Amino acid sequence: MTAELAQLADVRATRARLDEQELELIDRARHGGATWAQIATALGLSSRQAAEQRRQRLVAAQRARRQHLDLDYSPRIVAVRAAVADLGRWIAADRRWDTRFRRAALVRSTVDAALDAAPGSLYALALHLAADLGEAGDRLPAAARPVAGRLDSALSMIR
Repeated sequence: MTAELAQLADVRATRARLDEQELELIDRARHGGATWAQIATALGLSSRQAAEQRRQRLVAAQRARRQHLDLDYSPRIVAVRAAVADLGRWIAADRRWDTRFRRAALVRSTVDAALDAAPGSLYALALHLAADLGEAGDRLPAAARPVAGRLDSALSMIR
């Protein structure tokens, strides 16, 4: 029975690695110009919507695994990732975000990278986010300022 339990743990780890590989290949295909319909066909799915939903599930699972790994680190890392996630949700809801200030598009990209980053990289990326948000000054939407403040607070707990 112990051997079977160990094998089940191996299956879970293998599934996680395959999920990571599948997500990377989907993203590379999209960046290479593949349509969602082409990706759906390659994955054996019935529609482009199914392929997009699969990618969303893979991203959510990846983030959940990363958050679980964060628990092995300081609670401060958890707070930084949560603040970055809050910022990401706010940015996603703002259709005009990329035009709000000079480095807004860069902030969006940095948030995406930070959400999936290892703790050390997360911290470094969060510092860049805080600097870019601070540089925005009055151009930062008023509703985003509390989110930026939470990021600053989370970073100050680590320093």
